[in-house]
Amino acid sequence: MARTPVGRQAQKVLRFFLWASLSCLRFLSRWIPWNLGLALGSGLGSAAYILLCKERRKALDHLQQALGGERSPDECRRIAFRSFQNLGRTFFEVLNLDRLTRKDLDRLVRFEGEEALKAAASPGRGVIFVTAHIGNWELLGLTVAMRYPLGVVAAPIYDPRVEEIMIRLRAANGIETLVRNRPGYLKRLIAMLRRGGVIGLLIDQDTKTDGVFVPFFHREAYTPSGAASLAYRTGASVVVGFIVREGRDRHRIVVHGPLALPQTGDTDRDIRDQTARFTKVIEDQIRKTPEQWIWMHRRWRTPK
Repeated sequence: MARTPVGRQAQKVLRFFLWASLSCLRFLSRWIPWNLGLALGSGLGSAAYILLCKERRKALDHLQQALGGERSPDECRRIAFRSFQNLGRTFFEVLNLDRLTRKDLDRLVRFEGEEALKAAASPGRGVIFVTAHIGNWELLGLTVAMRYPLGVVAAPIYDPRVEEIMIRLRAANGIETLVRNRPGYLKRLIAMLRRGGVIGLLIDQDTKTDGVFVPFFHREAYTPSGAASLAYRTGASVVVGFIVREGRDRHRIVVHGPLALPQTGDTDRDIRDQTARFTKVIEDQIRKTPEQWIWMHRRWRTPK
């Protein structure tokens, strides 16, 4: 149904309010000590769990679909609550990524499996880094960018002003944002791979992009296939990695790979099989740290 002029105007006002609030929070957060900011972020996530009834119901429903046969209802509620808290902490950290120095990252983040990333990197090929919305994925990007040229593929954000804030935050730390389907997007992506850079791709959401249906927690889920497709088209190496939160303010990065990609001669089948393979690694990690994934996302939105 098309929006009325009043509805469009209300949406503009709401978007302006959200942008202004985000800008204000970003300014105020600069004056808050790191650990206090994490505590406030956790409290914000707790409040969101209580107040955002629709998002809470979605998270609980998705947990029931994915883990209902493995976790009790009480466990699912605890996981959902902690997932909101994790997002609150992540929100504070993301607003302040440009405060972090290499010394800060060495203190906050333990990088396991960096040898896998080094083995994958080679001049002229580059690396496709497949990951998911687990832990603080923006902090994962920052840590990688301190070591390698990094570009991250991002979906367009509904408000260009909010999108610009995220692009500036990443750029301050040497991360190039490649907004999907924008003019020159693919050309810049290929150029970065040819320079031996790393391209980060998150493939754990049902988004409006090319994809395939693959198993995800007992059900077929529409999954972006760009990572596998790009790997076959360019010959780039592929790793799968995640960042997980440990304790109040520490993080650990785990990297798997480089992964060998078999070629059967049926490219469509190969892309689907490898997308399923990447998704299985993501599912395994979510099972290990379910409280750090975004359960409110409608992962099975697109019907097969």
